[in-house]
Amino acid sequence: MSSSVSHGPRVEIAGVGKTYGRGVRGVEAIGSIDLELRPGTTTALVGPSGCGKSTLLRIVAGLDHATSGSVSIDGETPAAYRQRGDIAVAFQDPALLPWRSIASNLALALRLTGRPAAPDRIAQLLELVGLGGFERSRPAELSGGMRQRAAIARCLVTDPRLLLLDEPFGAVDELTRRRLNLELPAIWQSQPTTTLLVTHSITEAVLLSDEIVVLSPRPAGIVARVEVGLEKPRRADQLASPAFVELVSRVEHHLGIDTLTAASPAA
Repeated sequence: MSSSVSHGPRVEIAGVGKTYGRGVRGVEAIGSIDLELRPGTTTALVGPSGCGKSTLLRIVAGLDHATSGSVSIDGETPAAYRQRGDIAVAFQDPALLPWRSIASNLALALRLTGRPAAPDRIAQLLELVGLGGFERSRPAELSGGMRQRAAIARCLVTDPRLLLLDEPFGAVDELTRRRLNLELPAIWQSQPTTTLLVTHSITEAVLLSDEIVVLSPRPAGIVARVEVGLEKPRRADQLASPAFVELVSRVEHHLGIDTLTAASPAA
């Protein structure tokens, strides 16, 4: 069995740039980015708001096109990879169809990728994300955190090789977000999946990823790459550990947050 099958695909981002519009009115969202996502790892993108994080993720997903450069997923284009249903994307909005039950939303994901119906698989995943017994519920009957769990389950039901998460916990309250940060990674990391995560939360990036890529203000370029190296699965008690705090501080330094704090007038 190849490493891509057992550990997820290798993603190679080579000289990718993106400009919206032309001429003097053109907006350069991404300068030129070279980045490799190692098979089976989780990579977090952090950077200032509007710096191009989500644009880069959408290019990797094949939902947007680069102006320059290329993306290769185990030697294939994102479009070819996505056509087979091997890419799953979760956004901040769970985007569940309100007239369908939770189980039916997952079943639709299977049907859209040409997969056969799998009621046992759906029931297993919903149980895994803590939604056992809610199969027949509509999205409006669930809390925000429960809907986000359902959206993650919908991503995983097709057994994607590449999982792309764009602020997947951004719309829930902080307590729910922290709980999802601790509970859900064990689910997607138990599968042979390579994951790319966009987040504004440095703590979340350290908690979830194997590597953090720090991007500059627009046009996005890579400022730093920070290896996390903490034992997995991550636990709540690690958040106060010196190693965790030091990693958060390193990322803040690369983002210039420590400089801004030092320059702020005393209260």
